Amino acid sequence: MIYSLFFKKSIKKKFVFSLFLFILSFSFVIPSYAQDEKAEGTLTDTILLDTILEEKNIEEEYMDIILAIDISYSMKVEDVMPTRLEAVKSAAQQLMSVHTTARYGIVLFAGESMLYANLDDKEADLYQLLERASPDLIDGTGTVIGEALTTSIQEFERVGSTNRKIIIFSDGATSETDNIFERALMFTTKRNVEVYAIGVGQAGEATITTPDQEHITIKSPYNDDSLKEISLFTNGKYYHAESFEEMSQIAEQISLLLNTK
Repeated sequence: MIYSLFFKKSIKKKFVFSLFLFILSFSFVIPSYAQDEKAEGTLTDTILLDTILEEKNIEEEYMDIILAIDISYSMKVEDVMPTRLEAVKSAAQQLMSVHTTARYGIVLFAGESMLYANLDDKEADLYQLLERASPDLIDGTGTVIGEALTTSIQEFERVGSTNRKIIIFSDGATSETDNIFERALMFTTKRNVEVYAIGVGQAGEATITTPDQEHITIKSPYNDDSLKEISLFTNGKYYHAESFEEMSQIAEQISLLLNTK
């Protein structure tokens, strides 16, 4: 009888002790689980924040570039081999191959300007379009640089561009009146668009091939006053290429400069 009572008390003590241990174990498990949940939540928040920052950085680095190319008849002069225009096409393709994440548009100009390739046309083959660019596409007499700037700005605004650059290639001063050119320049400056102006060729005698494939010597037209003024007022930069090699080097310099923007 005494033994039985003792045995029952012993069992009861063991049960109480076991229950105590069981409850005590939960006091460690629950905080641990809470800490794991908190750690997991913190990790998720960190990943989300990193993603947002990364997307923001991509947005800030994204840029729209319009290549404004002079295709007037004088761009067929062969002082920059094989011609001024062909050297420009090669430099433009070189630029596009480096900045593959940028959107590109093309504006052609001579006696008038035209939007040749839209910034948001993902289906356009810009390399092929550049190959086909020639004075036959528009009125090849004259150099309406101011109109080319205005056409470029209108395309930027159509697609809502914020990081905007114009790279303009030409061999001459504008044929527009001072009033028209100055208005276009002020319009570009107020829109905070940087313009990198590249003068192509040199003054003096040079060879040109006629439509009949005759090689004739002419007095080569070249005047970079307008290009220098554009780069000065738009916080851009002016370059001058007198050879195919110099044109390629300038394209490389501009590529490096755009990488810092």
